[in-house]
Amino acid sequence: MRDEISVIYASNLEKYKDEVTNTLIANGNKVLKSKFAKSITAWIYIGDDYVTNYNNDQEKALNELGRQIPTYHMIDVWKHLKNKFEEIASVSNEEPIINAIHNRVPLNEIKNLNNWERGFDKGYPFYEEGDKERKSGNILGAINLFDKARFNGYNAPALYSSYAMAYRKIKDYDNEIAILDEAIERMKSEQGNYETRIMEFNERRAKALALKCK
Repeated sequence: MRDEISVIYASNLEKYKDEVTNTLIANGNKVLKSKFAKSITAWIYIGDDYVTNYNNDQEKALNELGRQIPTYHMIDVWKHLKNKFEEIASVSNEEPIINAIHNRVPLNEIKNLNNWERGFDKGYPFYEEGDKERKSGNILGAINLFDKARFNGYNAPALYSSYAMAYRKIKDYDNEIAILDEAIERMKSEQGNYETRIMEFNERRAKALALKCK
């Protein structure tokens, strides 16, 4: 999947996704979150792995919606929009200042930074306990435990996802954006199949930014 994404999108997956999304919206189309929303008219996928369950999804659509859904590759949609509208809606670089006040140590002060397994052993228990606290409603306690997990070297998308959900719960959008930025930066610098996660985190970041700007 990683090789396919790199070849098709030349390491600019988020750019293509944002341009497709913004151009569709700018021309009166609605981008839905639910794959099986009643008003859905098409599915867009980013790579061949995303149609592995195509038949199951179409069967579910037939059962739930009474119809099958046309499905298109995102790069083909991007090319179609570019040809039809000549200009692709880009993402504005202007955004408000992010002022995240927190107790997290800088990345270069994290323990076990270059030893993932030791970082997991030392940090995961804090994350596990923190996520229990988050789910029980003790958000500040959860964030404190996430900080400890991070400090001890636990580095995983699950940690950053839980961080983001905790900050969203208390409407601390600045910290949600900051922690997502860190997650995206770290995933981009590491080897691994993180394209889908990066896209998810970018979507969440965009939502947090919109909430901050309300």
